[in-house]
Amino acid sequence: MFGKILLTIAVIAFIWFGFKYLGRLAELRRRDEADKVTPPRTPPGAAAGETETMVECRVCGTWQPGRTARSCGRSDCPY
Repeated sequence: MFGKILLTIAVIAFIWFGFKYLGRLAELRRRDEADKVTPPRTPPGAAAGETETMVECRVCGTWQPGRTARSCGRSDCPY
C-alpha cells in the first residue's frame, strides 16, 4: 500500500517537473527568436557601439546630448 502511494507521488512529481522544464525550453526558444528578429536599437545618427558626449546646462543643470543640445527654456540658457 505504501509503495503504491509513493509511486503515485513520484509519477506526479515527474510529470509536474517535466512540464515545467518543457515550458522553460519553449520560453528560451521564443526569446532567441525575438532576439534574431528584432535588432538592437541605436539612436538616429549614431553608429552601433558609438558613445555620445553629454553636456550640462550651466543654468539649470540638466544633461543633454552634445550634438543635439537644445535650450532649456530659460532666457540665459547657452544653447
